[in-house]
Amino acid sequence: MTEPSAGTSAEQKDQNPSAEEPAEADEPAAEEPAEAEEPAEAEDSAEAEIPVAAEEPADAEEPAAADIPAEVEEPAAAEEPAEVDEPAAEEPAAAEEPAEVEEPAPAGMWSELEEPAEVEEPAEAEIPAAAEEPAEQKSANPVIRAGIGVRPAMKVLPKGGSRKVRVGIGAGAAVVLLGIAAALLALLGRPSVSVSSGEALVQVHLSGAGTHVTDVSATSAGQPVALSHQATGYVPVAALPQGETVHVRVTAAPPSWLHWLLGSGVSTSATLRAPSAAPTATVAVAANPGRVMLAFNRPVSVVDYKAAGGPARVIRLSRPSTTAQLAVPGTQSGGAIQVAAAAWPWERLAAQPATVDWLQAPRDGVPVAAAVPAPGSAHQGLDSPITLTFDEPVAKALGSNRPRVSPRTAGTWTEPNADTLVFTPRGLGFGPGTAVSVSFDRRVAVVGGSATHSVALAASASYHFAVTQVSVLRLQQILAQLHYLPLRFTPAPGVRPPTTLAGEVAALGSPLKGSFSWRWPSAPASLRDQWQPGAPTVMVKGALMAFMSVADSSSYDGYTADAATVTQLADTLWKPLLRAAVASKMDPEPYSYVHVTKVLPETLVLWENGRTVLTTPVNTGIASRPTADGTFPIYVRYTFNFMDGTNPDGTKYHDPVYWINYFNGGDAVHGFVRGSYGWPQSLGCVELPIPTAHVAFNHLAIGDLVTVAG
Repeated sequence: MTEPSAGTSAEQKDQNPSAEEPAEADEPAAEEPAEAEEPAEAEDSAEAEIPVAAEEPADAEEPAAADIPAEVEEPAAAEEPAEVDEPAAEEPAAAEEPAEVEEPAPAGMWSELEEPAEVEEPAEAEIPAAAEEPAEQKSANPVIRAGIGVRPAMKVLPKGGSRKVRVGIGAGAAVVLLGIAAALLALLGRPSVSVSSGEALVQVHLSGAGTHVTDVSATSAGQPVALSHQATGYVPVAALPQGETVHVRVTAAPPSWLHWLLGSGVSTSATLRAPSAAPTATVAVAANPGRVMLAFNRPVSVVDYKAAGGPARVIRLSRPSTTAQLAVPGTQSGGAIQVAAAAWPWERLAAQPATVDWLQAPRDGVPVAAAVPAPGSAHQGLDSPITLTFDEPVAKALGSNRPRVSPRTAGTWTEPNADTLVFTPRGLGFGPGTAVSVSFDRRVAVVGGSATHSVALAASASYHFAVTQVSVLRLQQILAQLHYLPLRFTPAPGVRPPTTLAGEVAALGSPLKGSFSWRWPSAPASLRDQWQPGAPTVMVKGALMAFMSVADSSSYDGYTADAATVTQLADTLWKPLLRAAVASKMDPEPYSYVHVTKVLPETLVLWENGRTVLTTPVNTGIASRPTADGTFPIYVRYTFNFMDGTNPDGTKYHDPVYWINYFNGGDAVHGFVRGSYGWPQSLGCVELPIPTAHVAFNHLAIGDLVTVAG
């Protein structure tokens, strides 16, 4: 391939003498623009320029350089300095843009074409390929070919070594990729589990690579709850009561082959509660005859209801909804519906059905009002508000007038919305056992309901209901709180006793949750026998009489009190009793109890605040006038008086007696002079020596109990 190189050198002698004398290349370099005009003679043919340019790089190739003596290579190396490169600052652009080469070469191009020879200095004889491609050199663009000529040489590794290197690199890359994958899997694929409740009692949410549930357990009140797995989650096998709390534990794990990386599993615990569903209103209006739309406080799946005058029905909704349409008798203008609902099929219906009044406008145009309390109902609270919901605006139904409440009770009427009136009593309310009447200026059809029946009154000018009696159990709680009973009352955890008069009024008909305990463990067995929570026993009557004598001693009438029942006393005393409870006015007297035995020798034992303070022989009634057995409260007391009566022989007596405590009609514990004591001698009373009777009198009070036992 040396011949093309020789021809190229010959042509360059004519066109570019500087190429012949490399040693002098530095001097004409500055005059290149003038010499560059010589190629203009060859502008007649572009083809003539291309071979010249194409052959020029051939001199730069190693084969050509091999024919030239070594001394010639040194000048080529001398062209390397930056002084020669500086005039050709645009050399790379000229080499990369063939479009400029196809035009007649400008004068400056020849100097650029010479520069590749300067860049060839690193070239070595190892690259003969450029010299063996004359065909390509002839057809290639001069600038492009010049670029090829300056490619740096690459060292070629032996084939065997190259293959080992490639295998090593591939194995290392695989290890790195596997490490990255394992790290990502450990970071993003680690198992996790969470629990919620909804359509199923236990809904499990999993994340992580292949995580699956391995165990689910549930307990309620310490007892296991059996669960069944369904598509939506886990539901109890036996329906749960609404509001019941369930403790759940769920364990999940990744696939077994990933345990080494992700661990054997994770667990989570949660406390879930079965939801409670109830109607949101106590009154519903029938939009269409025979149909009532009822709203609930949460979406429900099952509704069980019974309208008075209609059959029991069950609605099962395909999808939970906050409303349900109920069927009611189309022939009635109103009534009551007993409704129980459940949010989900896996729970029981509400334990206590709700009562909802419904109404329809009568055809004669008379206004209809749903009343709470319902017409004819009893056991209403002392402070129960009266709510009247009309089927039309109140202004249209009643005008500007308001209903009248009898007996006259302090309170106010309000209008929470256009269709509703509410009367709220103030202070102590209506009073226990009161019959309340609500009157209108025009006829109104009043409807209402209770847990057992509905009431739909014909159009009338009034309706009535009754207030509950005082709860005996609540009375006992208050009397124990004020120390009028030998017991204490402790509210259940979380229960706060009322601290205001309004709170006491509201609770008077509804006892608090809690328990009683004896204030003194040494309380006599005969006294303990008189205690029964919630029952109007003589112990409760004695406590009320004691409170009455303390609260208003000036007007206390023991004879009237003794004849009254517990209910009658409560109806009389509830106002001052509630005020005393709010003010915590305790019984100022100790709690005393008298036990008299007719077993010879007859004996009286006086017990006070947990200890025995007196034991003395006494006389009870003779066989023809025996002292009655039983337990009785002391209802009246005198320091001195005369007792009148008839002796067994028919004669009259008028005897002075001392330190008298009447407990059963004409029978009393008192002082009377006898020659001896300890056996029956009286006409029914319990007689003591006068000095001893004085001691006993000082330890006793109104309401203290006396037990006589044979």
